[in-house]
Amino acid sequence: MNYRKDIDGLRAIAVLVVIFCHLGMGLFKGGFLGVDVFFVISGFLITYNITQKLNENKFSFKKFYLNRVKRIAPVLIVILVLLTVFNLLVLLPQPLKNYLEFLPYASIGLGNYAAANLNSGYFDAVSERYQLLHTWSLGVEEQFYLFVPLLFFLLWKIRNQKYRNGVIVLIYILSIAVSVYFVRFTEQSKSNYYLLHTRFFEIFTGSMLAVFYHKGLPVINSKKGLGLLYIISLGGMLLFSYVFDGTSLWPGLNAFWISLLTILIIFLGKEENATSWGKQFLEYPAMRFIGKISYSLYLWHWIIIATLVEIGYDVNHFSLLTKLLLLCVIMIPLSYLSWKYIENVFRYRLVFNFSASLVSWVLVPLLLAVGLYKYQELHPDTFYPKSEIDATTYQFSSKITPHLKVDNPMTKEVRAKHAGVEYLLGDYNMRRRQLERDLTISDAEVLVLANSHFHAFKNFINNQLKDKGLIGHVMHENTGFVYAFEDAKRRYQALLKGKRFVVIWVKLDNIKLNGTKMKWEKWILEEALAHGVQPIFYVPGIEMASENEARKNIYQNILFGKSANDGDNLNKLFGDIPTLEYTSTLFEDYGDSVRWVDFKPLMCYDSTCKLWLNDTFALFDKHHITRQFGYELGREFDFKYDNIFEEDWKQPPLMFNEELLEYDWVREENNNEIYHQEQGYTIKIDLADRTYQINKEYSEQDFGSMFFVHVYPEDINMLPEHRKRHKFDNLDAKGEAIISFIEKDTFFYGKNKLPDYKIKSIHLGHFKPKGDRFFDKTFDIP
Repeated sequence: MNYRKDIDGLRAIAVLVVIFCHLGMGLFKGGFLGVDVFFVISGFLITYNITQKLNENKFSFKKFYLNRVKRIAPVLIVILVLLTVFNLLVLLPQPLKNYLEFLPYASIGLGNYAAANLNSGYFDAVSERYQLLHTWSLGVEEQFYLFVPLLFFLLWKIRNQKYRNGVIVLIYILSIAVSVYFVRFTEQSKSNYYLLHTRFFEIFTGSMLAVFYHKGLPVINSKKGLGLLYIISLGGMLLFSYVFDGTSLWPGLNAFWISLLTILIIFLGKEENATSWGKQFLEYPAMRFIGKISYSLYLWHWIIIATLVEIGYDVNHFSLLTKLLLLCVIMIPLSYLSWKYIENVFRYRLVFNFSASLVSWVLVPLLLAVGLYKYQELHPDTFYPKSEIDATTYQFSSKITPHLKVDNPMTKEVRAKHAGVEYLLGDYNMRRRQLERDLTISDAEVLVLANSHFHAFKNFINNQLKDKGLIGHVMHENTGFVYAFEDAKRRYQALLKGKRFVVIWVKLDNIKLNGTKMKWEKWILEEALAHGVQPIFYVPGIEMASENEARKNIYQNILFGKSANDGDNLNKLFGDIPTLEYTSTLFEDYGDSVRWVDFKPLMCYDSTCKLWLNDTFALFDKHHITRQFGYELGREFDFKYDNIFEEDWKQPPLMFNEELLEYDWVREENNNEIYHQEQGYTIKIDLADRTYQINKEYSEQDFGSMFFVHVYPEDINMLPEHRKRHKFDNLDAKGEAIISFIEKDTFFYGKNKLPDYKIKSIHLGHFKPKGDRFFDKTFDIP
């Protein structure tokens, strides 16, 4: 059989309907059937090649597999290398982990098994973010190629052609039956869609045509008849690409009809048949061009779409013009370059023997992919900041307190599974030394009920506890502290015993318990108040309204930095803060009896919130902020407001309460506190607590520098004798370099005590000994 130009045209139709489907074009919602067309074409060409070589006694297993490796592997591996480099530089931790986990399977022709083991199916929205999901079809074909030569080699041992053909037909009928059975009568939808046992018959449909291609098939000389058959076959294919969708049973019988249409089109283009408009259309140069680059185009198109979706640009919502520009300006040119300079070069120009090809294009890529995944698993901080490895889960979230003895047996199994879901925070090391024994959860004065949002504020709570010499017993929702246990009430009541505070850092929805529903948040608050335990309630709601908008802003920050989130003050704002009815209703019911902790007034105004705070980016995903942003918010809160465990506590502003929001008592109206920001320095002087703090971003000029704090008393006689001639107390000290969650030094002189006498003024600043003075400021004390 000579080169069939029309088959390249058929490849063009197959790849285009697949792309139109993935671009979300409604007329091609069933365009995924293009993959089935590819399967039939591959089955036909491969089987024709094998059987012709067998008939001539020239078939070589080694040469067959070498040709398959040269055809499939080079462009795939080159694209995977480029994509891996991009992903290592750009992707967020979880998508990167997903990619690296999928990578070894894609590189070795097992992408369909990786896809079948995903939590989501092919038509689920989240699947659009898996950049290698489309390699499942390569896996199906490569697995077919692996054993089909042996199958036909054995079949050709049957010398009686009639018996041989009968066996081939029987295999085909059985393969159809297997697919129909699994698709219609089992619930293994993912494995049915992705794996070879249901797809085999499609490729073998092409094999059937190849076996009988020169054996009695009719010759069609009527152009009108051919034209009508092309209308039926091509029109039927386009019609099915509109009629079928993600809810259609697939493959099974539905794919069987597509397979028949495909072999009909291949048969109609047979050299012996008359020429018609259908064959001329398929042989049109533009169609042949798309067909020739179809393999590269198939590889690139999904990677481009999935990457755009991952970074927040949902192509389904693009205009038709934008989708076509994406195809014509990016996908096709990129695929042409891959076809010309990778596919053709490695397939036709470079010579590889079988062993070299196997090592270069199969074993080495596989070992590198597996090694990269395992290295990432063991050393995740190499690829992304330590602070964000576990922003919403537990593995790296907290060093498990080694001396914590859990006396809650209900949580042991869960704690073994989820390291770090239960631990102590605060001043436990000092307490342990004082008591000279290991601590138990009953030693904690504070119970913290936490969820994934707590991770961002863990450092804040830890510092607040330490400042008051308290210990907090943190229980994450995975411990099941009130979830799905019949004795949840009793357990919670027992945990409240001996506690002074309960911090509720979790939104407790209505949960079924013994067939009933409870308002858990109200019951937990009421039980705490009944036990004389002060509730502290975290006000939720720092999140984006849209998953796409969240990812878009996150990746803009990764790729372009702060300048990408533009605005006059370089603070990108996002709107539609989720309604706070949940918390505002509780506030109306409980008011001052509960302490409400709301970080939104530090970053939000008029229902919009900043994406940046002190040069730190906010978002981890749609629902969570980064731990570094939580660190910055915590420092801001600590500077502006009372410690949440303070005995004489004042309620800070709340986003959902206009009266509290307008009453900014910290900055303007509290004579006992001075809060000042200037030239990157933040100064807080608390005359009630007799403390002061200085904070600034670290820069190279700060190395070896110091802060000076000169306190001038109302009565000079209050000074020590050696200071009276200077007329001020000298509290100079070298600043401390503290490593924050973003691994960026923050140079600050932490909370320190002021003298007890009445103060007239405070002069403070930042300088380098025998060098420059960077900043100074005098505060008159009222």
